[in-house]
Order: sequence, then structure tokens, then C-alpha cells
Amino acid sequence: MTIDRLLFGFLALIHLLPALAAIAPQQISKLYGVDASDSALITLLQHRAVLLGIVGFAFSVAVFRPDSSAAWHAMIIGSISMTTFLLIATINRELFGNLQRIVIVDAIGLLPLLILFMRQPWARSF
Repeated sequence: MTIDRLLFGFLALIHLLPALAAIAPQQISKLYGVDASDSALITLLQHRAVLLGIVGFAFSVAVFRPDSSAAWHAMIIGSISMTTFLLIATINRELFGNLQRIVIVDAIGLLPLLILFMRQPWARSF
């Protein structure tokens, strides 16, 4: 149980830190390596930050209720979020360059998710 809490806490952290860009748009240029003068792009990335905050909040709830359906939902939305980002980055050939740091963090984030999935009662029967 404690390991689950630590893993959920790590996942909450890696999602909540970039979520701060929603209220600190000046950080977006540093985080993503984009031109801050493109207000439409900044708006989209602020929206992305809000969505990451929602995922991070779900993982935060799971820290305190690791055996709940909320934890299960956090695992599902987190895995969808990170996997689709990695897939899109791969398709667009953005694995290296401005997004490399985010690619690395999301790839690392999949490991705790895999561990959490494997620790589920239904996974023990395989």
C-alpha cells in the first residue's frame, strides 16, 4: 500500500509541476521552447497545463485513496495522457529537441503506472 502511495505521489508531482504554467504563462516558453509572442499557441499550452493539473489532482486523490475507484480512474487517464503524448511526439518526430524533456518525463512516468497496474488484484491472476 505504501509503495502505491509513493508511486501515485510521484505521478501527481510530474503532472502538477507543469500545470503551474496555467497561472504562470511566462514559464511556457522555457518549458516547451516556443515563441511567447504566439498568443494562440500560449493559450493552447495554458489549456494543456490545466488538463495536466486535472490529471495531477486525480493522482493526488489516489495518494490518499489508493484502493478506490478514483485511483483506478487516475491510472486510466494518466496512462492515456502520457501514452498519447508519446505517440503524437513520435509521429511528429519530436522525440528530440524542444520537447525532449517532456518525452523523457512521460516515458519515465509510464514505469510507475505499469507497476501500479501490475499491483492491481485482477493483474495478480496472470
